[in-house]
Amino acid sequence: MSFQNRSSLRIVQSVLFALILREMRTRISGRRFGAFWTLFEPITQVLIFVVMFSLRSASASNVEYPAYLVSGMIPFFMMRNIITKGMAAVNANRALFAYKQIKPLDTIIARSIVEIAIYACVYVLFMVVMYVWFDLDLFMVGPLRWLSVIGIGILLSFSIGLLFCMLVDIIPEVSNVAGILFMVLYFLSGIIFPIWALPNEIISVLLWNPFVHIIDELRLATFSYYPDHVGVNIFYPIKLTVFLLCLSLGLYRVRRRKLVAI
Repeated sequence: MSFQNRSSLRIVQSVLFALILREMRTRISGRRFGAFWTLFEPITQVLIFVVMFSLRSASASNVEYPAYLVSGMIPFFMMRNIITKGMAAVNANRALFAYKQIKPLDTIIARSIVEIAIYACVYVLFMVVMYVWFDLDLFMVGPLRWLSVIGIGILLSFSIGLLFCMLVDIIPEVSNVAGILFMVLYFLSGIIFPIWALPNEIISVLLWNPFVHIIDELRLATFSYYPDHVGVNIFYPIKLTVFLLCLSLGLYRVRRRKLVAI
């Protein structure tokens, strides 16, 4: 009987695959009809907001308001969950660190992949339903641009989630602050209302929020007649992502041994 040495990349792939399966199994088998609730919960959450706010606003420029909401709400919920789930990944999987192949970073990556998969399914379902039953078009006019922008948003969210994970390990109360912060960001990221409808003084402050740029760029890549607002620039989130990724990975490098302490 012979044993074949595996490369580091193959070990990482196997670990991530096992962690993703474990995460999905935990969500699905943790309650009755788990597979149904895994998708139904985010769908219901988005649907409630769409119905509630659509009753107040008929349209956003040349875009139907339900389509306007969905195009920003689902990506934001995905990015928010990447941050919040990644922030709690280490504490939720601490017992697994007894296996030397599993690193804290692997658990954050696995949770991020699961969130991406769930909300990708939710987005596709909403696109199909809104196109078939309500004749609303959510199919993006610039798919490559859309994928590039959502990739930046995912990487930014992963960086913030990793950074908060390190901070929570140092100061556990940070998790409470993060919950309030993302609730505020939901209303300050141009998801519910178009940013061009606000006074210039408020817009100049909101543009410091990188999610404003990401959400608006996603809509520019989705709708044909969506107006290009002055001040929205994808290079700002890119620069911030690079900075936060370097900062969070550096902090992870310093604290990685303390994270695996059981």
